[in-house]
Amino acid sequence: MDLAARLPKRRASGPFRTVADAAKLVHVRLDYSKLLEREEPRSRLEEALNAARAGRGRVVSIEGEAGIGKTSLALSFAEAHRSDARVYLGGCEHLATPEPLGPLRDIARDTQGRFSVSATSQLATFEALLRLLTSGRDPGLLLIEDIHWADDPTLDLFRYVGRRIRAAPILIVATFRNDEAPSQPRLAALWADMPRDCRERIDLHPLSPAAVSVLAEQSGRAAREIFEATGGNPFHVTEFLATERSAVPHSVRDATLARTVRLSSHARRTLDCASIFPRQIDQEMLRVLAEDANYAGVEECMRGGMLNATGETLAFRHELARRAVHDAMSPLRRRELHAAALELLKAREHVRAAELAHHAHEAAAMEDLVVYSLRAADEADALGAYRESVAHLGRALEHGGWLSNAERADLLERQAETGEQCGAFEMAMAAIEEAIAARKRAGDIVGLGNALRISARLHWQHGQPELAEQQSREALEVMRDHQQTWQYAMALSGQSQLDMLADRNDEAIPRALEAMARAERLGRSDIYLHALTNATAARSSADVEAGAPHILAALTEARRRGEPDLLPRLYSNLVYMMTCDRRYRRLFEYFEEGINAAVARDNSPLDAYMRGTRAIALLDLGRTQEAVAEAEFVLCGPYPRGTIRFNAQIALARARIRMGVPEDGVLDEVRSMPTAQRDIMRRAPLAVVDAEALWLGLPRPGARERLRAAFDVALRAQGQMWTLADTALWLKILGESVQIPDEIISRLRPAHQAYIAGAWLEAANSWSELGCVYEQAIALSMGDEAAQREALALFDGLGAAPAAARLRRQMRARGTRAIPRGPIAETRASPAGLTRRQSQVLALVIEGLSNAEIAGRLCISPRTIEHHVSAIMTRLDVSTRHEAKDAARKRGLLTEHKN
Repeated sequence: MDLAARLPKRRASGPFRTVADAAKLVHVRLDYSKLLEREEPRSRLEEALNAARAGRGRVVSIEGEAGIGKTSLALSFAEAHRSDARVYLGGCEHLATPEPLGPLRDIARDTQGRFSVSATSQLATFEALLRLLTSGRDPGLLLIEDIHWADDPTLDLFRYVGRRIRAAPILIVATFRNDEAPSQPRLAALWADMPRDCRERIDLHPLSPAAVSVLAEQSGRAAREIFEATGGNPFHVTEFLATERSAVPHSVRDATLARTVRLSSHARRTLDCASIFPRQIDQEMLRVLAEDANYAGVEECMRGGMLNATGETLAFRHELARRAVHDAMSPLRRRELHAAALELLKAREHVRAAELAHHAHEAAAMEDLVVYSLRAADEADALGAYRESVAHLGRALEHGGWLSNAERADLLERQAETGEQCGAFEMAMAAIEEAIAARKRAGDIVGLGNALRISARLHWQHGQPELAEQQSREALEVMRDHQQTWQYAMALSGQSQLDMLADRNDEAIPRALEAMARAERLGRSDIYLHALTNATAARSSADVEAGAPHILAALTEARRRGEPDLLPRLYSNLVYMMTCDRRYRRLFEYFEEGINAAVARDNSPLDAYMRGTRAIALLDLGRTQEAVAEAEFVLCGPYPRGTIRFNAQIALARARIRMGVPEDGVLDEVRSMPTAQRDIMRRAPLAVVDAEALWLGLPRPGARERLRAAFDVALRAQGQMWTLADTALWLKILGESVQIPDEIISRLRPAHQAYIAGAWLEAANSWSELGCVYEQAIALSMGDEAAQREALALFDGLGAAPAAARLRRQMRARGTRAIPRGPIAETRASPAGLTRRQSQVLALVIEGLSNAEIAGRLCISPRTIEHHVSAIMTRLDVSTRHEAKDAARKRGLLTEHKN
């Protein structure tokens, strides 16, 4: 029988037109009025909605184990406010690979054209949703369920709206399982990245024995027996009570399947068919698939409490129940149903490729799986959902055994480049190596050159610049007879990028210009803008003040040409150069714009890179604790290893050295990379870190020599002027001679010029104007007694204990009297390897204070506290505050904090 042919073009008429009508017919409704022991969480939701009504938006998460009642609480709250709030519902599905922005597609269907998901722009979708939520008189109430299954773009939505919700009449409620280990790091990073003052977390707990007694009394069952078997989990309790057995079943699966025994064979078939749909069940699809023309099977399932109706959709009472029914079928039966569903869906228009791929996978329809996985990857790419794209491509490669070498190489190259975008470097490296081998087998010269170009970029990201240079030049050589191709133009731009990164600007700029010209002839805006980025970065490195407007112009051009993937790279170049050159006006605005652009395109490497750069800027401005929190967020957060962590590592190492805290191997990873010995943009910062450590009395053998060598390279290149400025500055601080021609030194910032010339007061004033307090104090320490006392106060204020101690020794040696003692230093290091501030935060967490209360107590921002708490959790290898307290007790930290 051809099931697809039976699918009606319009909703069929019958005894009722919708599932909602079915619910009325069989007297089934969602009764949320008897939720036991949920008064306090419900009250908190009501308070949050009242705050939103007053223009103080909130994001509230409802958390707990599977079956704890998150959905029941959330839906009861949403249904209760249909009349005084604009309610929008969406949910994440348990697909093998999540569909990008799946919950928003639910909302788009329900809003009947008032909101739609853009096929090409996350940002456009987020802005449209924000307009939808704020466009009416009543507050917007958005409920998104099961975000532990969310794709990255959906989590990015929370970040986007979370930063804009503070003064908006919006309440967002999200439910998720906090016992799903794979999702915990991603969700922890999400909460740490959101403003704490407009976010609230509600943790649901099991029912008490008294509440279980109330439920058991209605059924005549033994309450103690039920509570001991279920632990008070509401879903487990209700499932067990519904079995009507004399003995309590041993599992929820048994309890759920026991309820199905009472169903007729027709209803059981309907239930089996319903179970193949991960979340919402399409009523027309179910009617045809189950041969349930009059909805008799649906009706019986609803009477039996197996299915619920919400609006015009059906769903199982809980995902646990759906999976129990689905897994109870034989593998052959499951494949048959998924295959039938696949054929029905293929006959429809506008079906999500991810949904088709899901059913194809379950049906073992391999050709369809490859086709729809590739379409799903296309859809994910368009939205910047690169992790999901990588997963779809991986599935196509795994099951596309019939693909030719050329076809397989195309997919592998795409997977490698997509993996680079989202930071999956190990997978990307493996994919491109296989692609190179496939190109060689196919004898594809141009394809081989392109694969080598991709490999070169990946090796540079992985801290292997020599191999990157070798492969980049090999790519150009391989394609020397194919210079009219886009692959050659892209390889030329790739080599230009490596030249720029190595401070070979005299080579980088001509190559970039040639690549731009070739790209224009080929009509390739992406290659043109990639090369333009290289050219503007190379030109700006010698004069940031003059070059920054050109980068801003390139950003405008990238937006005009519709190339959002290039925005993060342009922003990362802009903020890095401005930070290194100490140009702070509008810098933090650009950080925010750049990080948002990276998040919108799922570009976690450049997200991490810009955050690390921001940590350096914060440190330079004397905001040490914020710098530490930002750097630790990168190093402890969901970011890949490699050169993208370099800036965060430099910032954290410098901060720890300045605070007198052990460096704790922060720089071990980057010191082991070949790039640390070869590239000036890595060598110079490492040399400066070691120079500062040496100045503060720490053992750093060879530090002077490494600093001098970096200075000599920078002086010869005259490219990145900030590198020359910083290496010269620290040579002078160490008492070394510095000889720079006048025409070159005049290009440095005034603060550097003055210090190198020995004009300490002028240097101090210049550093003060910039807001660089640490360097200001160093300059003042060269002056008279009054200046040194001022420097001492600045060091003490920054918490720079080693620098302050050094200056006190210097003042005593000069015979200065009545030197202020300064703050009392901590005498014991934390056995958990926590910083002083982290130890303070942990102590307050142990006391039971919320993040907002801790922020108030320590006089720092809630966001900084979020970052500290995230780092503490990572250090202690725990995921909850309660676990942190237990870990602190076991490791002897409670006594430490009491002291």
